[in-house]
Order: sequence, then C-alpha cells, then structure tokens
Amino acid sequence: MDKLTRQRELVKSIATEPWVHTLQSLAKTLGVTQTTVVRDFEEMKDNGFQFIQDERATIYLQVSGWNGVMPVKASTLRQMELLRILTATPQGVTLTKIYKRFNRRDEEDVSTKTLERALKDLEKKNLIKRRGEEYVVCAEHLLPPLQLAEREKTLLFEALKVARALAPIPEEMKSLEAKLKLWIGENANPRETLFVHGRTPTQDVHHSQCCVHLEEAARNKNKVNILYRKQEGSARHLKLNPLGIVYYWGLDNWYLIAQDEGDQKIKTYLVNRILDVTRLVETFSPVEGFDLKKWYQYAWGVYRDQSPVPVIIRFHDHYSTLSRVRAELAKRETCTLTEDKDGLLMKDQVEGLDELAVWLRGFGAGAEVIEPALLRAKVTEEFTRLLQMYGGDVHGLD
Repeated sequence: MDKLTRQRELVKSIATEPWVHTLQSLAKTLGVTQTTVVRDFEEMKDNGFQFIQDERATIYLQVSGWNGVMPVKASTLRQMELLRILTATPQGVTLTKIYKRFNRRDEEDVSTKTLERALKDLEKKNLIKRRGEEYVVCAEHLLPPLQLAEREKTLLFEALKVARALAPIPEEMKSLEAKLKLWIGENANPRETLFVHGRTPTQDVHHSQCCVHLEEAARNKNKVNILYRKQEGSARHLKLNPLGIVYYWGLDNWYLIAQDEGDQKIKTYLVNRILDVTRLVETFSPVEGFDLKKWYQYAWGVYRDQSPVPVIIRFHDHYSTLSRVRAELAKRETCTLTEDKDGLLMKDQVEGLDELAVWLRGFGAGAEVIEPALLRAKVTEEFTRLLQMYGGDVHGLD
C-alpha cells in the first residue's frame, strides 16, 4: 500500500467510525508502525486536514483537506486566504475585520500578530499595500481578467499539455491547467460547471481538487464513490452518477449534482461535506432530458422547488444598489432589468423564494418587492424580526 492510499484509508476509517480509532489501532489495522501513522498525520495536517483527540486518545476528523499534491505550509494558505478576502473587497479591509473573518468559524484561532506578519510579507511582495487603517490589493501586480478568442484558448491549452509533459513537477502543471479551465473556460469539451447568477469563486485547494475530479467524472460519465458526512456523526459511502457541479456565490459554496445509484433520484450534495472522492472506471448512461443549465434555469440558488414564480422587484437608487444589481444579475438569462426615473425594475421567473429573500435582505431599503405577495411577506417578516431584536416599533408594518 503506497502512502497516498494509506492516508486515504486513514481518513475513511476515522470518518466512518468517529471517536473509535487511536494511533495504535490504526497502525495495527494498516500493518505499519505507529511512527509511520504519526508521520502521515503530520503530512496530512500540512495538507489542510484537522484531527482532534478525546481523553481516551480516540480520533475525530474535524476538517477535511486534500490528497495527492505537495504539502502546503499553513503560512502560505493564510496568505492565499488574505488575498482572497482583499480581492473580494477592493475598497479595503482593516486588520480588525480581517481578524473577525479568520476567526468566525469554530476552528483554531489565528492571532492578530500572526495576521500582521502575513500581511507584512504580502506587502514586501508588492501584492498588497496600506491605505490608512485598511489593507488593499495592488491591482497592478495581480493577473487581470483574461479574455481570449476561441483559437487563442485552444493554443493555450495545447501549449499547457506539452509543458506538463516536460515539467519537473507535472502535478503542479495539471493543477494550473485545471484552474485556468475554470477561470477562462475550455473549448474542447462541454462544461459541467455552473456559476449560479453571479461571481466566479476564489477556491481553496480542497474544493478545487474535489471539483476538478467531479467535473472530469461528469464530463466523461464516470461513476464516483464519495465519502459524505452531513453532520458530526459517521460518514457514509455513496456511489453516484455525477451530472455537474454548481457554485452559488450567495452561500459561497460548491455543490455536486448527481444521480443516486440506489434510487436513481437526482440530488444535491454540498462539496464541503465530501471527505474523499474516488473516480471509477465504470461509466453510466446520460440521464434522459437532463441539462445542467436548464436544470437551474429558474433557480435562484442551488435548491429547486420545481415551480418558478413570476417576480417583480423595484430597486431604488440607494447608495450603490443599482450598480450592484446590474453586476450580480448580468449573467441571469431569465431576468430583465428596465431603467426608469425611479431606478431599476426587475422581472424574472424564480424557483426558491427563500434564497431570493436572503439576497434581498442585503439591499435594505434599496429593494422593494412588488410581487408575489408571498415573497413580500417573507421580506416583511425578516425585517419585523430585526425591528423586534433592536427594540423598534413593529406596529403599522404592512
């Protein structure tokens, strides 16, 4: 058993039987020394995995990482996350806000001094700069959006194939090629990735690896085995026919759309909960009538109720509301925006009013639901709860 296979077996054993295995029992099961298991855990920690132990020394997998690539230092990952935050917030972010974003999850805290060191290192590399109390990216030193003609894309990917064959670390070239395909698209094969009405994500390594494997499997109609964990309990082995992956920026999450091998139903799986992916040689037949783009044609997010509802919303010229609406709805083909003296009038057919209501919440008084009444009621209910929370007067709300 090679090292990669052994580490994947460690993950599967701990995920399917949480709080059962110890270092000693794992070494016995895998037929290696305890020193080897400890070394595996240290390397997996560098690859983003997080394990915890209880007082009996039994182990639980808290956060999944990635396999099959060279270990990445925690400091490098931290700098990648800082660049992601600052790129997504071009107006700048203070150290206090950066600290809050890093420590909002139930994970190991990152101190302000650690973040300051990472920021100083990025400043030395001329990737970011200080503007008063805020940090901003140096746009002139970052790769700008790349617009290529069809022939140019073909030539680029052909050149990458040759470069990968000659590269000293071919796996890194493969990763670069996969990221470029997600970024600028590829002509040779139909895409099995959908970005739900909005921005393209900046991915972490675990998500990138999972999504590349799943998209390739969907494109080539290969079945997959995944290790999937919903909550903090045991993970399950699932055999699926992958149909595509979807990124929904509203929740900042990737989702796998797949046909369950058991009941043949098409279901949605959160990529965050996929702990391991195995692409099988076995293939499946295309699902009759399924098209990823049409499947989500009317959906506002990733969850479909299969009953699109006519929606009319008035957006008022309130701060940057109008420019934000135009940017975030630019790629939604079912939506029409009409400009008039009062602002923008949006008309659409929408599945998933709950997710639409969450999006509208971010516009405050800049958005007014005209119809349907159900969506108007959902928004009213949300702001009623906010008023009650802050001790406001809810009488007279319609």
